[in-house]
Amino acid sequence: MERRIGRDRECEELSRAMESSRSEFVVLYGRRRIGKTFLVRSFFKDRFDFHYVGAHKAKTVVQLQNFRKALIRYGDNANVPSFSNWMEAFEYLASWLERLDSTKRKILFFDEMPWIDAKQSDFVAALEYFWNSWVSMRDDIFLIACGSATSWMADKLIDNPGGLHNRITRRIYLRPFTLHECEEYLESRGFDWDRYQIIQCFMALGGVPFYWSLLEKE
Repeated sequence: MERRIGRDRECEELSRAMESSRSEFVVLYGRRRIGKTFLVRSFFKDRFDFHYVGAHKAKTVVQLQNFRKALIRYGDNANVPSFSNWMEAFEYLASWLERLDSTKRKILFFDEMPWIDAKQSDFVAALEYFWNSWVSMRDDIFLIACGSATSWMADKLIDNPGGLHNRITRRIYLRPFTLHECEEYLESRGFDWDRYQIIQCFMALGGVPFYWSLLEKE
C-alpha cells in the first residue's frame, strides 16, 4: 500500500476515537475517489474485526449473501446461516462479536454504506436497533460508516431524526488534496516536476488523489 499523504487532522480524529472510553460511531464521507477507503485501510493497516463493502445496485438478497460471506471470512466459520433480513444479520454479528476478546476494541468497517441500503431494505432500521440495543451498552466497539453519497450519509446517519438521532459520535468530511499535498504526493512517487507543471495539473485535475495516481513521470 502506498504511503499516506496528508490527512493528519483526520488521523488525529481517528486516534482520539480509538483512545476513547466509549463505543464510537464514526461517519466518514466525501466525493468519490477522494481516498476514504485508503485512509481507513492505511490507518488501521487492514486490521479489522469485520469489514463489509456494499455492492452497487445489488438487491437486498445479494447484499445479505455478501454480508454472510464477510462473516465467514472474518469469523473463520463456514457454518454461518443465511439471513432473510438485516435484523437477523445484525443479530448474528452481535452474537459473534460477543465471543471475541472483551478487552480488545472491535473495529467494524462498513464501506459504501449507501449502496447497502437497497430499495425497500430494512438496513437502516436494523442498524439503528443494532446500535441502540447492543453497541450502546458496550464500550469496545468502533464502527466506521463510509460512503460517497453525501445526501444519503447526511439524511440517514448524520441528521437521522429517528433511532440514530445524535448517535453519531464523530463525523469526518474528507476534502480534496491541497496544492501542497499534491506536490508531496508527486514527490513520494519520484516525480521531479517543477511547481509550474504541478499548478497546471492542479488546475486541470483538482485535488482528487485518484486522478493524480494516474499520472506518469514521462
